Amino acid sequence: MFPLTVSKGIEIIQSPELMAFPEIVHAFSTRNGGISNGPFRSLNLGIADGDTLKNILINRRRFYNTLNFTPSDVAQAEQVHSNKVAIVEDNGPIPGCDALITTRANLYLSIKTADCAAVLLYDPHHQVIAAVHAGWRGTAEGIIANTINTMQAQFQTNPGELIAAIGPALHVCCYKVKNNVAKKFSDNEIIQREEGLFLDLILAITNRLNAAGVQLDRIADSGYCTACQPEKFYSYRRDEGVTGRMLAVIGINQRNKC
Repeated sequence: MFPLTVSKGIEIIQSPELMAFPEIVHAFSTRNGGISNGPFRSLNLGIADGDTLKNILINRRRFYNTLNFTPSDVAQAEQVHSNKVAIVEDNGPIPGCDALITTRANLYLSIKTADCAAVLLYDPHHQVIAAVHAGWRGTAEGIIANTINTMQAQFQTNPGELIAAIGPALHVCCYKVKNNVAKKFSDNEIIQREEGLFLDLILAITNRLNAAGVQLDRIADSGYCTACQPEKFYSYRRDEGVTGRMLAVIGINQRNKC
């Protein structure tokens, strides 16, 4: 399980595998440390009906401040549940995609989640980073392979050298799916129980990372299920759609860059 720490009053979760590289700044947020109220309590980092833009912007500044950067340093994927990948060189919203790649130092890639997984990738040899929004649809449609293939084609990444960190997400204990979703995954990624079919999204992501060439011992899962821990995480399914969003971010800090 990835360690959870408190920095400047904000809870953050970090991958030991990525923390081994001093040039990498990254974190997965929880729901704690912000000012939002009601179902969005308290560190809501995603625009949502029912929360105020003022709250969200204050929360974002607080979260980014724990990692020593500002909102103007961040690029955010629009996240349309696709398999589209964008190479980014500047900050701001990036439309029509679910994965971002960059080599630019001090540009932080951001993915919002509330059950889907954020997958953070780092190629330490070429110093290329990626942030991937991997829900069931994007995972089934190839967002993982598309991201790694783009890193290979554009930046000469060797997939065997990649580090992959999978953030808090809906785990197989809580991820009940219908047959039309289950049939998009392999048999070992679907668990049959009396209550129905359950998707092991973490295994599905791991399988696709490995199939794309990432070594299994370089793939790490946070160990946190978003639905099981309402005191720590927002969950779209558990909260029936009325909930906040967490963020996952990754960047290369120029001051620490080798």
